[in-house]
Amino acid sequence: ILWPSILDKVEIGFAYKPFKWSNSAKANAGVTCVIISLRNKLNNPKYLFFDGTKNKVDNINAYLLNSSNIFIIKRTIPLSNIPDIKYGSFALDDGNFTLSNSERNEILSYYPNAEVYIKRFLGSRELLNGIDRYCIWLKESDNISKIIPIEERVKKVKEWRSKSSRTNTKKLSHTPKVFAEIRHRNADYLAFPTISSERRIYLPIELLKSNTIASNQLYQVINCETSHFSIFSSLMHNIWMKSIGGKLKTDYRYSSSLCYNTFPFPKISEARKEELTTSTFRILEERERHSEKTLAQLYDPDKMPNGLREAHHLNDLAVERCYRSKPFESDEERLEYLFKLYEKMIQEEKDADTLFQKEKKTKKRKKKDV
Repeated sequence: ILWPSILDKVEIGFAYKPFKWSNSAKANAGVTCVIISLRNKLNNPKYLFFDGTKNKVDNINAYLLNSSNIFIIKRTIPLSNIPDIKYGSFALDDGNFTLSNSERNEILSYYPNAEVYIKRFLGSRELLNGIDRYCIWLKESDNISKIIPIEERVKKVKEWRSKSSRTNTKKLSHTPKVFAEIRHRNADYLAFPTISSERRIYLPIELLKSNTIASNQLYQVINCETSHFSIFSSLMHNIWMKSIGGKLKTDYRYSSSLCYNTFPFPKISEARKEELTTSTFRILEERERHSEKTLAQLYDPDKMPNGLREAHHLNDLAVERCYRSKPFESDEERLEYLFKLYEKMIQEEKDADTLFQKEKKTKKRKKKDV
């Protein structure tokens, strides 16, 4: 919203890329700063300052990159040839469908037949920290009259929804056995945490089985191939997320419309796809060697096992070969390449007169379904 208007009139003469601000106060605020010089459009040199170095550049865009003035626009469908991504399911239940491990075990100790109605239930916190959490997962047609604790929880959901001031929530009291928004499919899927620490080199994603329910605190890619794990576990994808995604305090907030759907990835051969699949299994095998550790522990940059670090390095090389044969020398070079590819892919959509056409069709289809 802001920067297209600014850079239409002036330019960035020099800029210091993000750095942590600190002072002598006892409790420093967690503040990240940039310094940006705006000036009339001139032919004078432009400079980017980063990690103590001064770099002469051709242009400084709104992402503080040596690139043209590109603006990444939110999309509802992917720019690249990758599957759709969606939030997990949303309960709207006042917590009644959610079970801790002890609550689950207590119900099953008295009602072993209730196991078919209890599923593993993960959000970002549970995925990253290995926390056991479960949910009651029902169809409206399920007969639970003989499973008293589940029936009581369904009654509480019905009562809570019926007392809501929101019309749509009141309507949901007529179907109290089911989640408000069900996005689960009977298929394995790739899970993305919605929040990830700024310290991590890689986004800790996971391949989950169909019997695990993703909450709305996870993104899920259902129609995925094994090679997609490799792509989105890569440094290329992580620096894209860090560059254009939002933040919660200093942590990165993943966005389907900004980070995933805009990610530029080229069309690749079957041979390249097989190479990425091999990389995926290599990473998963290294994780399995440290199965006692959580994803948060495995992807702590100070504690990451050497074998896993090496598996990711090899994966980075495989992913980067999908873009070009020559290895990238820095994150700056990676980002500049990604921005140029994004610009090229958007231009190809414009030339084919398909820019956002698929999105319009998708919206029409959704309205028709409603």
